[in-house]
Amino acid sequence: MKFFRSENSKKTRSISASFLVIAVGLVLATSVTVGFWQIWQNEKSNIKYEDERLTFAVQRVVKDLRAVVEDASRNVAMLGGTPPIQGILSSRKSGAIPEIAMVQETIWKDRLAQIFLSLAESDQNLMQVRLIGNDGKEMIRVNSSAGRATRVKQKDLQDKSDRPYVLETLSSNRDKINYFGIDYNRERGVIEEPRILVMRVATRVWGKDDEPLGMIIVNINMSKVIANLAFVIREPQQFILFNEQGSYLSKPPQIEAASVRARSGQTRLVDKPRSLQTDFPRLAGNMVADWVGGPSQTLGLVTEDYVARVSRIRFDWSDSEHYLLAAVMTPMAQLLAQNREMKQQIILFTALLALIGALIAFVLTHQFVKPIRQLSNAARQLSLGAPVDSLKLDGEHRNDEIGVLLRSVHHMASNLEEKQKRIGAILATAKNPILMINRRGIIREVNEATIDLFGFSRHELIGKNVSMLMNEHDKMHHDSYLRHHGTGTPSKIFEGGREVSAIRKDGSPVQVHLAVSRLLIKGEVFFTGIMTDLTELKKVDKLKSEFVSTVSHELRTPLTSIKGALGLLRSTSTDALPEHAGKMLDIAYSNCDRLSLLINDILDMEKIEAGKLSYEFQSFDTVAFLEDVVETNRAYGKQHGVSFELDCPDEPILIFADHCRLEQVITNLLSNAAKYASEGEKVIVSAEPDRESGRLRIAVTDFGSGIPEDFRDKVFDKFAQADASDTRAKGGTGLGLAISREIIMAHSGVLDFETEAGVGTTFYIILDILPEEKASTEPEAA
Repeated sequence: MKFFRSENSKKTRSISASFLVIAVGLVLATSVTVGFWQIWQNEKSNIKYEDERLTFAVQRVVKDLRAVVEDASRNVAMLGGTPPIQGILSSRKSGAIPEIAMVQETIWKDRLAQIFLSLAESDQNLMQVRLIGNDGKEMIRVNSSAGRATRVKQKDLQDKSDRPYVLETLSSNRDKINYFGIDYNRERGVIEEPRILVMRVATRVWGKDDEPLGMIIVNINMSKVIANLAFVIREPQQFILFNEQGSYLSKPPQIEAASVRARSGQTRLVDKPRSLQTDFPRLAGNMVADWVGGPSQTLGLVTEDYVARVSRIRFDWSDSEHYLLAAVMTPMAQLLAQNREMKQQIILFTALLALIGALIAFVLTHQFVKPIRQLSNAARQLSLGAPVDSLKLDGEHRNDEIGVLLRSVHHMASNLEEKQKRIGAILATAKNPILMINRRGIIREVNEATIDLFGFSRHELIGKNVSMLMNEHDKMHHDSYLRHHGTGTPSKIFEGGREVSAIRKDGSPVQVHLAVSRLLIKGEVFFTGIMTDLTELKKVDKLKSEFVSTVSHELRTPLTSIKGALGLLRSTSTDALPEHAGKMLDIAYSNCDRLSLLINDILDMEKIEAGKLSYEFQSFDTVAFLEDVVETNRAYGKQHGVSFELDCPDEPILIFADHCRLEQVITNLLSNAAKYASEGEKVIVSAEPDRESGRLRIAVTDFGSGIPEDFRDKVFDKFAQADASDTRAKGGTGLGLAISREIIMAHSGVLDFETEAGVGTTFYIILDILPEEKASTEPEAA
C-alpha cells in the first residue's frame, strides 16, 4: 500500500525561513547549554588535573630534597669511620715523644683533609666539611665554593663550642645522625653576605676503644638545592618552602618581587614579617599540630585564590619539632582565566537567546502543533515495534515543507526498520557491550550495555568518532588502523581479542577485553566491537591476593605454636618416647619448617605482584658476602651429601644491592643445587668480574642430571616443578626461582641458567659493579 504521492508531483510552498529561525534558535540554545556544562566540566577537570600535577611536583621536590640530605647523612657516617680518625686518636695515645706524636697527628689530619676535599669536590651541594674536637674547636675545615674546594688554614679555624648544634651533637649517642634546621650561614657569629641558607648534618666520631674524638659535620648549601628544586616547577605553578615556624625559605615570584622592591626602597616594608600564616592563612590553618606527614603523604587545598599541595618533611622521625613544609600552588585566576571570560560571554548571549526563543516559540507553535503531533505519534508507534506499513500519516495534500517532511518519514522509517534488523542480528548474539562503527570510525549503533559502561547517552555516542572512548595512545594509531583494515574480505582482526584501557564520560579509565570483527553489509565496511568489562575480574584478583596474604599471615601464629611445642617435645622427651614416635616428631618438626618456607614464599610473591616488596640498597663487598652465605649453608649441603666450594678473586668486588634480598636469592640457588646435585659431588659458587663492561657474574654450578628439555621454558614460572613426584622427596614450593628472578630484575640485573643433560646446571646472576671513583671510598663504609 502506498500512502504518499511523489514529492515531485506537487509544487511546494516554502516555509524554510520559519524553520530556519527555529533551527537557529534551537542550535544556539543547545550551544549555550552545552557551553555552560562544558565550562563547569572544564573547571572541575582543570582543578582535578592541576591537583594531580601539583601532587606529582611536590612529591618530586620532597624526593629530591630527601635525596640531598640522605647523601649528606651517608657521607657523614662514612667520614666518621675513615682510617684517619683512628690514626689521630692512636697518635695521641701512642706514648711517643710529643713532637713525634704531633707530627703523626698532623699527617693523619692531612689525610683526612684530603678525603674532605675529595668529598666536597664530588658533591656540589656541600658548602663545608668539618672535624670539630671534643672541646668544640675546629680541627679541620674544608670550604667549597663555585665547584672548588679549599682547606682553611690552621690560624683561621674557629671555636664553635658555644654553638647549639655543636653542644647537641657532642652530647648525642653513638651512630646517631643529627639534623639541624635551615638558617643563614654565619662566620664568627655574623651572618655571611651574600646570604646563603645552610643545613647542618653531624655525628660524633669514636675510636676503637670507644674514646670520643669529636664530631664530623657537613653544611649543605640549601640555597643551591632550593634553586635546583625550583626547576622542577613549571609556570604557573609556584614552589614555596617554609620552616616549622612558617617562615619562608623560598618565596613565590610575587612575594619575592615585593621583597626586592622593599629592599631597594621602592616600597615600604610592612611592620609584620611575611610568613605562611600572614600570606596564606587558610593553608596554614590546615597544617594542624597532629598532622605527622610521611614520605609520600601530601595535603591538598582548593580555595578561590589558589590550588595547593603541601608535604611535611622530617629527616629525623624521633624529632617532632624540626621539619620543613614544601608547598606547590597554582593561582586560581591563571588556572581558570579562560573559563571566566567564556562564562561572561555565554551569560550575555543566554539572556538574548532566551528572549528570542520565547517569541519564536509563541508565534510558530500553533502553526506546527498538528504535524509535529503526527510525527510524535508515528515515532511512538515505531518505538513500540509497529511495522512501517501500519503508519497513518495525513498531509500528503499539503504543498509546503510539512508535506515533504511527512512523505520523508515513510522513507526514513523504512531505512530505520532495515537498519534495526541489521543491528538486531548483532545485538542478539551477546549481552556484553557492543558497538558498530563505519570505516571512518563513526559510531553507528550501540547497545544498552555500552551506554551503561561508558556513561554516555545514545545521542552522545551515535554519529561521534569512536576515538572519544579511547586513551591517548590508541587515538594516535586509530586512523592508520582503519585505513589498513578497511579493505578486503571480512576477517577476524583480533584473534582472541586483547585487553585495552577505555575512557568513560567522566574521564575515568576502564579495563575491557575487546574483540573486533570486520563486516561487509550492502557493500559498506563496518567494524563491530564486543567488550567485556574487566572491573569485577580485577577486583576478584585483588581479593584473591588479599585473601592469600591474610590466610598466610593467619597460618603463622598456630604454626609457630605447633613448631615450638614439637621442638620442646624433641628436646625433653626424646629418650622417653618409642623410636617410631621420635621419628614422627622429627618429620612433623621438619614439615613445620617446610610450611613456614611455603608461607614466606607465598607472601613474597604476593608482595612482588602488588609492587610492595621493599628493598634497602647499600654498597658491600661481594667476595665477603659470598663467603658468609656459603659458610651459612654448609650444614644444609652436608644434609644432602654435597659440599660447597667458593671460587672468587682475592680483591674486593663492590656492588650496590639489597644485602638481605641478594642473600635470599643465593641461598635459594644453593638449596636447589644441593637438592639436585649428585651425592658426593661439589657445588661451585663463583664470582667473575668484568671491569671493562662493569658487570659481575655470580654463578652456582652443580653436577647433577640437568634440567629436562621440556621443562626449561617453565623454570621461572610460579609453582613450577620439573617432576611433581620430586616435591615430597626434594621439598620446595616452586616459587623460589620466580621470586629470585623478580628480586634480580629489581636490581636491574639478569638471572638465567645454562644446563646440559647428565652434566649439570649453572644458574648465574649478572649485576653492575660500583664504578671505581665510588669504590675508592666505599670499602670502609661498607
